[in-house]
Amino acid sequence: MIRSQRSTYLFLVALLALAASMPAFGSPNWTQPTPDELKMTSDPAAPDAPAVYLFREETVDDKLHFHRLYARIKILTERGKQYGDIEVPYEAGAANIRDIEGRTIHADGTVIPFMGKPYDKELVKAGNVKIMAKVFSMPDVQVGSIVEYRWERQYEDNYVNAPNWMIQQDLFVHKAHYHFLPFDMNSNRTITVKDSMGKERGANRLLYFPWLPPGAKVQEQMNGFDLAVDNVPPIPDEEYSPPLDSYSYRLIFYYSPQFTGADFWKDEGKAWSKDVDRFANPSDKIRQAVAQITAPGDTDDQKLQKIYAAVMTVENTRFTREHSAEENKAEGLRVKTAADIWEQKRGSDDEITRLFLSMARAAGLKASEMIVTERNRNLLNTGYLYWEQLEDEIAIVVVDGKETYFDPGQRYCEYGRLHWMHTEVLGMRQMNGGAALVVTPRQVYPDNQVARTADLELGPDGTLKGTVRIVMRGAEALRWRQEALRTDEQEVKKRFAHELQGRVPDGVHVTTDHIVGLSDEKSGLMMVMDVSGNMGMRTGKRIVLPSSFFEANVKPLFAPQKRENPVDLLYPYVTQDQVTMKLAPGLTMESIPTNAKIPLAKDALYQAIYKNTGGVYEQVRQMAVGSPIYKADQYPELRDFFQKSSAQDQEQLVVGRPAVAAGAADAGKSE
Repeated sequence: MIRSQRSTYLFLVALLALAASMPAFGSPNWTQPTPDELKMTSDPAAPDAPAVYLFREETVDDKLHFHRLYARIKILTERGKQYGDIEVPYEAGAANIRDIEGRTIHADGTVIPFMGKPYDKELVKAGNVKIMAKVFSMPDVQVGSIVEYRWERQYEDNYVNAPNWMIQQDLFVHKAHYHFLPFDMNSNRTITVKDSMGKERGANRLLYFPWLPPGAKVQEQMNGFDLAVDNVPPIPDEEYSPPLDSYSYRLIFYYSPQFTGADFWKDEGKAWSKDVDRFANPSDKIRQAVAQITAPGDTDDQKLQKIYAAVMTVENTRFTREHSAEENKAEGLRVKTAADIWEQKRGSDDEITRLFLSMARAAGLKASEMIVTERNRNLLNTGYLYWEQLEDEIAIVVVDGKETYFDPGQRYCEYGRLHWMHTEVLGMRQMNGGAALVVTPRQVYPDNQVARTADLELGPDGTLKGTVRIVMRGAEALRWRQEALRTDEQEVKKRFAHELQGRVPDGVHVTTDHIVGLSDEKSGLMMVMDVSGNMGMRTGKRIVLPSSFFEANVKPLFAPQKRENPVDLLYPYVTQDQVTMKLAPGLTMESIPTNAKIPLAKDALYQAIYKNTGGVYEQVRQMAVGSPIYKADQYPELRDFFQKSSAQDQEQLVVGRPAVAAGAADAGKSE
């Protein structure tokens, strides 16, 4: 029996797209560089590029079970020399890398063959699956060199592995060719694929999903499929971009038992929903646990809050570590139902979500489940019939007649909220008799709040001391709480101080004194910081200071004038600052900025208010962003908003010093 690609193989193919690739398979000859290629010092087609693909080719043969890759890359800058270091991923025990060859050609035509020995590097290990890489470096790579290499990945005869080609790379591609010879569907051997529940099903057709550059077309020939492309631009490297794999050019082949996308999502969704109901079926143990957690007079909301709090106490192996089947067996543990998770007090993120679902149903509440992507990594492409695009399960419970979304698989996620990466995404939801594709709700800016307060004292020579308190709710609080799960409280203190240090004025030093609410998602998370050091620039009788303490060293978002990708700011938010700075006796505030209010249509608002009262300077600043996602044609207005807001944050204060004190201080400094 022939089995098709598994999830690890698709992950592997994605990694292959990140490694460089190839012309001329089956031939021992290399490509002779042209005089123009040798003397090239820059590329008009890709200005400022560190390197470019002169040619790239990939051949996949599912009859003989191999992938072959070949690449010619021109190195244009010092930074481009990194493309002479090659990593070739593969799954240990299921494939091997062989026939690695290469050479470096200098600009004067000197050829240096690759004579080194590749070594193995572990990339990923999860359960019984280990993803390795063959690593090798091309010899004596210089600016102006051409690196040329080829390799072959041979996989087991009982597997087929239809290709997932990322046509767009991180470098400009002048020419590329792709060829795929699929498994013979008319042979007497059967291909099976795994459905959403891991069950094998017969696949009797080959499908493909093309998202290609303009003018490019897949050609189906007697000997397989071919695609030739020219002048493919690199994937735009732009800050705050959505998952680039969801927007880049690609060609994905796969074997399938279904004829259409509608059939696929209907069948897979129904199988997944059935498995959820089986796992989450409220057993006697679950009903007894719920009876102990809740009280007879509780409202539905009170019941659910208690259930949610109880579920949050279960060890979430997403944030600790996964336990292998062998470990569970040695401990006498099994994972078949929600009752097993509750009894063992340990489970994966999805298992904990199903436990919450089971308990909600046991409490008499109408509850269903949904499976979604992680918006920071992937967006569901329904044209690509592959279930494992969907990653995380969330729960939906009717509370007081209203559907409320929950994310119990995300440790420390607040009650009745989703992690931001699970918002505004397409996923599969349980419905009566099956499942359907729906979009999760969006967040609103009050869901994610940060309140920053600074109480400071400015000395006559610009020395600064004081305290900062930062209170977070929503996305930022969740980020730091989960960071503590992966590390510890002391490490969180260090990392938080490091992040804040990059924002405050030069010369100011911040340290984290203590944290409040690190393990309690029901309350705000507060960081208390100590402030010391010097702030501002002394010029004669004056000290010039930044007007915004928390944004003094923050670079403005979106410096480029133009943009190709949509913008994803991750989540809506509101940040409120209250800065109070008491001036030492003898210091006087000579000038403060003018109050400012900067709107962005209905999506965002910045405002800053400055006061000087009796030797005390105050700044109140608010930045509220109501929508995180913007189309590329909305970029000019978005950029203008952040540029103006940043310019306002860079306004300055001017503080006067008494002439005698200033002279004495300056004299002391000169000595």
